[in-house]
Amino acid sequence: MKSVPTVMLALVLITWTGPSLWAVLLVVVLVNGPTYARIVRTQVLALRNAEFIEAERALGAGFLRVASLHVVPNIIGPPLILAAMDIPIVVGIEAGLSFLGLGVRPPTPSWGTILFDGFSYIRDSIWMVVAGGLPIVITALGFTFLGEALRDTIDPKLAKR
Repeated sequence: MKSVPTVMLALVLITWTGPSLWAVLLVVVLVNGPTYARIVRTQVLALRNAEFIEAERALGAGFLRVASLHVVPNIIGPPLILAAMDIPIVVGIEAGLSFLGLGVRPPTPSWGTILFDGFSYIRDSIWMVVAGGLPIVITALGFTFLGEALRDTIDPKLAKR
């Protein structure tokens, strides 16, 4: 799925379904979903034969108990870090599609629509574009820093330093 360019996939899906919030969500899920599935699968396969999981099974614990008390808490870190790092990408996809007129439709607010409205007056006043783009930049930086902080907090290899 990563070999398909996001913008091309978005253009095809939105042409097929029409511009809407659901079309943007479908693009985001199709682009980012396989990455999360791959990471969760790898983490579960690594934990499947761990000694504490086998010990819990030997004590007679069922699938739900093992999954909820042992597997999920041990695999939740990497997907959370990746989600925090992917939020700026998702914001960029939505803003880009809305800027092109292929995202959410007015009156639903969108940073891409705000940027497009400001772009109409760029010759008269550049501040409208700056005011529309600044929240996108601040959000992207904030979630990137959040992802880095989560990685530093959750990763046991970094905690030993």
